[in-house]
Amino acid sequence: MSRPLIIDLHLDLAWDALFWNRDLTRTAHEVRQQEASEPPLFADGYNTGLCTVTFPELRRGNVGIILSSIMSRIDSRRGLLRDGMRTQEQTMAIGRGHLAYYQAMARRGEIKPVRSLADLEEAVEVWKNPTDTTPIYHILSMESADPIADPDDVEFWWNAGLRVVGPAHFGHNTYIHGTGTEGGLKPPAKALYKAMREVGMILDITHMADQAVWESFALWDGPIMASHCVCRALIRGQRHLTDDMIKELIARDGIIGLVFCQWFIDPDIEWENRPDLKNYTPRYGMEGLLPHIEHIGNLAGGSLKNIAIGTDMDGGFGAELTPIDVDTIADLQNFGTVLKEAGYTDQEINDILSGNALRFFRQAWKQEN
Repeated sequence: MSRPLIIDLHLDLAWDALFWNRDLTRTAHEVRQQEASEPPLFADGYNTGLCTVTFPELRRGNVGIILSSIMSRIDSRRGLLRDGMRTQEQTMAIGRGHLAYYQAMARRGEIKPVRSLADLEEAVEVWKNPTDTTPIYHILSMESADPIADPDDVEFWWNAGLRVVGPAHFGHNTYIHGTGTEGGLKPPAKALYKAMREVGMILDITHMADQAVWESFALWDGPIMASHCVCRALIRGQRHLTDDMIKELIARDGIIGLVFCQWFIDPDIEWENRPDLKNYTPRYGMEGLLPHIEHIGNLAGGSLKNIAIGTDMDGGFGAELTPIDVDTIADLQNFGTVLKEAGYTDQEINDILSGNALRFFRQAWKQEN
């Protein structure tokens, strides 16, 4: 029996490879063994957890299309946030480095860029009968717009393959207020949005502060998504989407990628007061995402067409915080079974695994010449 195609809307692969010095051409367990035999990168032992995402694991799970991120931001180094830069010029350099990593992996044949509707359809066709060497097709995205020097720099990034931009991340940056802050868009954001819209980029509202979300809705009239978010009505904290935000995304035919992390599915966790891992025992498997699916579906009048997957695995957490039935990203193949046991139809399951994301990108890119 063939395995369904899975699309993941948010993976920080270049950050994982370059900041954490991980060889993503190995299996996750090989990476874990390698890291267990080496001294930690930080003196206090801080790390990003047990590796869950590599190219072999993506293939093993039939996760054939992903959004791969470029991520660097202006931010003070504090607590667990140790990858912030002091200046925008530094973030620009790191962003170009992330781009170079993806280009190198493409030359190696591990991944293949998706820049157009034709590329997307090729990916779908190829992943109907994948082999052990089939490339992972990736849509280039950006988390924090700091690597974009200014609106004139958007053209460079578009030509480099960037198709989705989430202007915000932790803190506030050149363009916008993000997670953990209060505020909206900064003066350069309006021109940035205009330049993004002109070339055809997609806006991602993930990590935006509340005011910034609504100011973005007011300015933006193009394709829009929340690549890795869940429902604030179920999980407390500013990091998540309010019902009104979800309704607006639904009204604009956007999609929401569900995050496969305990802190996004455990209702006893508040984002701003996350526990120390030493004092936390994971409790939920992938069934912990079912209430979010039901909630978004209810807000959409019973439709599940706005729900997708945006795991964020290895994006600051590893297997110690994934659902307890997920060791590596290959285990996403079992999510369909979880949905089936919950009573969802085969069509609804396929839509959540990949169909809704495909529909979204096809709609966004249908005006291409």
